[in-house]
Order: sequence, then C-alpha cells, then structure tokens
Amino acid sequence: MMNEIAQATGARKSDRWIPWYIVAFFIVVAILDGIFVYLATSTHTGVVSEQAYDKGLAYNDTVAAAEAQAALGWQHAIHLEGGMLVFTLNGNDGVALNGAAVKAVIKRPIGDAQDFTLELRAAGDGRYEVPVSFPANGQWDARVYALWQDQDYQAHKRLIVEAP
Repeated sequence: MMNEIAQATGARKSDRWIPWYIVAFFIVVAILDGIFVYLATSTHTGVVSEQAYDKGLAYNDTVAAAEAQAALGWQHAIHLEGGMLVFTLNGNDGVALNGAAVKAVIKRPIGDAQDFTLELRAAGDGRYEVPVSFPANGQWDARVYALWQDQDYQAHKRLIVEAP
C-alpha cells in the first residue's frame, strides 16, 4: 500500500531524509553561531576608553586646557637620538625651559600589552632625555607630560622604530 502511495505521489526512498537535512542545516548554523560568539567574546572587548561617559562630560575642560596650552606659545620637539628619547621645551620667546618634571608614556597603537612609562632627566638647555629600548619595531606613540612652574604641558609624536 505504501509503495502504491509513493508511486502515485512520485515520492522516492531518498525523500524521507529531507526532514533530517533541515535538522542538520540548523545544527550546522547553531555550531557556527557558537564559534562566532566564542570569537567575539574572547577577542577585543570593544572598550576603547575607560569611563568614556565621564570623559565625555569633561570634554569642555579638555578643550579649555588645550586652548590654554596653545596660548602659552611654547615650542617642543620629540625625537629618538642614538637610543635616547629626547624632548626639548622652549618658551614662546625661544628661551629654554629648564627644571621641568617630565615623563613620557610610550604606547603601541595596535594594543596596550607593551606600553611603558619613562621619567626623563634634564640635560640642560631645555633638553630632557632618557635611554629607551623598545620591545618591538614599528610605530609607537610618545606622549610627553611636562610640569614647569605649576604649568602643565603635553606633547605627542608618532615614532617609527626600525631595526638597527
């Protein structure tokens, strides 16, 4: 009787596997979704800035500080020189600003695993320096913070470190 119905409707023996093909399709989709969820949660968290909301509220303070720094008219330079990180700081009249407390935060643009901070020492004539050894070649961001007579100043430069 079943064979007669199958022959009358045109059904083949292999057609009984069609529901299992659908189930297998959804199992494969569920497995792939699980892999994607794992990859999404085990890699970059997506957090770009800690306390982003608070920093956003303080944005006007940041803009005001940048304008106040620009109004000082100080001149600076950041560069690498023979294994040394060198920072020079001059006033708006070109006179060297000596006696500042200077530190540099060195960051890798591709991640924060190799970031480090250095204290620069005065070398005279507004020049501050420190020996530096980068953990890897490539691009590094140097942000230098200086405090001179209760006046904050910061400068930034992208450095390219190449193998010697």
